[in-house]
Amino acid sequence: MTQRLVPFTALVLALTAGCVTDLGFREEGLDHAIHEVTVSSDEMASWRTEGEWLVSPALEAHEGASRVGMLLNLIDVGAVLPIVEARALEAGAPVGDWMPLELTWNEEDQMVAIAELGTIGDGAELRVHASGVPGIRLLHWTAVIPEVPVEAPVEEVGVASAELRTELRGLGIISREEWGARATRCTTPDARRYRMAIHHTVTNSSNSLSQVRGIQRFHMDSRGWCDVGYHFLIGHDGRIYEARPLNLLGAHVGSNNSGNIGISFVGCYHTSGCGGLGPTTPSAAALESAGRLMGTLSRLYGITLNTTNVRGHRAHAGAGTSCPGDNLASRIGDLIATGRARTLGGGPAPAPAPSPSPSAGATCRHTYGGTYASGACSASYQCCDGRWRERGAGCGACLCIESSGETGCTASPTAPLPAAPPPGASCGHTYGGRYANTACSASYQCCDGRWRERGAGCGACFCTEGTGERGCGL
Repeated sequence: MTQRLVPFTALVLALTAGCVTDLGFREEGLDHAIHEVTVSSDEMASWRTEGEWLVSPALEAHEGASRVGMLLNLIDVGAVLPIVEARALEAGAPVGDWMPLELTWNEEDQMVAIAELGTIGDGAELRVHASGVPGIRLLHWTAVIPEVPVEAPVEEVGVASAELRTELRGLGIISREEWGARATRCTTPDARRYRMAIHHTVTNSSNSLSQVRGIQRFHMDSRGWCDVGYHFLIGHDGRIYEARPLNLLGAHVGSNNSGNIGISFVGCYHTSGCGGLGPTTPSAAALESAGRLMGTLSRLYGITLNTTNVRGHRAHAGAGTSCPGDNLASRIGDLIATGRARTLGGGPAPAPAPSPSPSAGATCRHTYGGTYASGACSASYQCCDGRWRERGAGCGACLCIESSGETGCTASPTAPLPAAPPPGASCGHTYGGRYANTACSASYQCCDGRWRERGAGCGACFCTEGTGERGCGL
């Protein structure tokens, strides 16, 4: 897929002349599918051999290429970066030396690396040393002129952000702070929302938390974007991740970003080209979560859910991509139907499903699947001896609060806690609470100042507070 970008040299001149004050001014033309290719180690076997190297086919970049970036998924956790190099091409012929790709980020089995080519070509090629090929599960690479040139002080561009809207919290969305997002550099507002675009990331669908962090790094480091291109990412497990702040212009459908909310499913859902990336059909949990999100956004922004306002990436004018894949594109009608049925917001959260006849201390079952102890609260209701009542309607203080309706809430406020939290930096929650080291929110644990998924190696929870509002252990 291609679109017209400002030439690199022209952008440098504009910056140095002081004519550009907002690096987001061209984002309407940006697209997550620009000049990319994804290959597995098996597919690399078809690359041409030059001594100890496997050399890729040429990747065209009609708008120019001065940088090659790579998102690498390795088979073994903690493996070292394979030796990978890139060079620029002009009309198919090399115009520069092979330049090594250098690591900018790594986590578990994922790595992001880039190479500055030292010149501008109309394409690029990649070579991988044969010794590293067996350890590669997936290699996703791109050749571009970065949106933020090397000369630009990228970390000094504005750090505009906005708190996740209160009406969205009931969906259990994992905030940027919770998943450890890099600070946004975006500054271009886009308050008028009237449509939504559905995508897939063409990455592995396992460990969505790590995949989300890798996608953001790939978009920012390889392309020089101000942030991840999408506004929301949907994990295969049904978890919803806040991506680019919703008040800012996205970068996901070239020439169609204004007013367009980008929603991307983590994984690869096409009928071909998804080998080794996990399931090629979206899960029921992911479809349900995305539909509920769309319903809430519909209410908040007055977006009518229909096939005119909700489209797959490839259905937009001028698109030249298979995104979001045949197997997801065919489910957009289902997403619209779910969104219409599950619209949230615009007032109190919907009443949970009626519970059976009460008995002393009986629990309550929420429509969204969670089980609540007597006295426990959802976003707007409280379980009162087996029956749901509005909060504040005479049941007393909430035993505990879990606002998504999915996890449920049974924690005892009198459960003993350790005398003091373990040493280490604390974590701040988007909802205002402060968590001690090893303390847990509903789904995450504070690990020396960083949020990680519970069970990801931090040990037992020092204490648990699921709302994110009060914090835990300080």
